[in-house]
Amino acid sequence: MITGLLALFLYLALRSVNFDDLVTELKKTNYLLAIAGGLVGVFIGSYFRALRWRYFLNPIKENISMKNLFPPIMIGYMLNSVIPRGGEFTRPIILARNEDISKAASFGTILVERIFDVLSVLAAFGISLFAFKDKLGAAFPEYNIEKIAVVASLITLAIIILLIIVIFNIEKSELVIEKITGKFFPEKIQAKIKKFFSSTMSGFLFIKYPKQYLPIFIYTVLIWIMYLLSAYITFFACGINNLNLVDANLVLTMITFAMFLPLPGNSAGAFHYICSGTLVNIFGIDREVAFGYATVNHLTGFILQILIGAYYFFKENYKVKDFKK
Repeated sequence: MITGLLALFLYLALRSVNFDDLVTELKKTNYLLAIAGGLVGVFIGSYFRALRWRYFLNPIKENISMKNLFPPIMIGYMLNSVIPRGGEFTRPIILARNEDISKAASFGTILVERIFDVLSVLAAFGISLFAFKDKLGAAFPEYNIEKIAVVASLITLAIIILLIIVIFNIEKSELVIEKITGKFFPEKIQAKIKKFFSSTMSGFLFIKYPKQYLPIFIYTVLIWIMYLLSAYITFFACGINNLNLVDANLVLTMITFAMFLPLPGNSAGAFHYICSGTLVNIFGIDREVAFGYATVNHLTGFILQILIGAYYFFKENYKVKDFKK
């Protein structure tokens, strides 16, 4: 199934590409500039992500050092590149082991992080929708882009409201979990589910500390800005000199939507199809130039995540069997 989707998206992205022209475009690419753009997103963006993660973790354990926050993020990205979503589970396990905290609580903070990531994408897409509403409708006539954005926003908002209600009524929420699990599971399993639920919800306890809202917001914006600059710098690396930061924001948003699909190789195929399609259909970029940009953007991010993640993997003396276990 996954292999089929990967092949389908690659076929859709490549079906109209002239390979001789594509090779010519790739030869003209400034790879040093492309790597610089990749480092802005992968390294600096991840550093800001680690700083934000600290605030999510503070109610569980205060002021965790960056040496225990940044490496798990990079190792997680490396594993995500190989095993779709694999890093989402290994990152909290690494942190829990190094800081002696609950794995479930650490995993809860990853769920919080993903909610903020979705909010970032929706906010960025709202800007793009305002700036490119007519072009988006013309480029993707089979989809009601505005309706999709509204529905996604409402679903996200409903999830956030539900989580807030649960956090501020944790004892009542545990009773509800007990009643539900009591109908289907024996007491031993009920106790494990209750413990996991309580620990996971502790990852959301930052909600009770309003003083942390501002730094979390600032780091969330900085993370997106780093990704945006990465996409924008890569424009110039690929000879696309006529697009601005607002244009880069749309390209980045569409790429991020593509990466929601759990495909191997950082959503290869879907990334190329959506990225090149956006550049061609919205901005009128030549198809070979657009596919070259998608290839360079994807490949630099992929390789940097693998290399930096592998560096910390071996530096921290981890072994593959640690994650299999």
